[in-house]
Amino acid sequence: MKKQPFLFIAVILILASLACNLPFRKSANHLPDYVPPEGFWEESRVIDHDMITLWVPKSYYVASSVTELTDLVDSLGVVLVGLDNLTGYAEANILMWGYDEGSTAVVPTSFVVIKNKDFAFMPLNLLSTLAGTLLGNDVEILQESRLSIGGRDTLRWITLTKQGGLELTQAVYVFKDSGVIYLIGFNADQQEVSAQLDNYDAIVASLRIEDLE
Repeated sequence: MKKQPFLFIAVILILASLACNLPFRKSANHLPDYVPPEGFWEESRVIDHDMITLWVPKSYYVASSVTELTDLVDSLGVVLVGLDNLTGYAEANILMWGYDEGSTAVVPTSFVVIKNKDFAFMPLNLLSTLAGTLLGNDVEILQESRLSIGGRDTLRWITLTKQGGLELTQAVYVFKDSGVIYLIGFNADQQEVSAQLDNYDAIVASLRIEDLE
């Protein structure tokens, strides 16, 4: 990622902190077949006995290695929080991360997929009412939607943060699948998020988790 790479690290840390606070309620989903948009390709990883599958635009770089992520932090020479916070949390919870290598935006799209299974008591409608508390004081909620995306009941927040003198916009999706809550966050500048929102929806709809045990 050539432009503002440290912003990608910043948003991963913001989203990871958010996921630490998100609870879930077990639900069973029978998802419809996914038909990817033209120009998408499939990315799959085996993580903790689960096959994680995601469809993304072909210009996206996708990874799951936390070591690679922390190496990226080191190479940038930017330490926004202690690396122990990142590695300690992320090894168990960050499933995939990546960014759009082909973007010409000032802040290209970056994304992270996070799971959370620490709690089992809060439905999405209650989670929605606590969004401001969960996201924190440094995140401004511009828009909230309750949608059906890929057959899942999904919360989508459009949020605003400030990093490095720039205003950054995030599209944050939260849904539950097979007893786990998943958060998929996208970060870019506001114009890019508005232009790519349909693609973000399509990526979120594509996520499949298969238990290999």
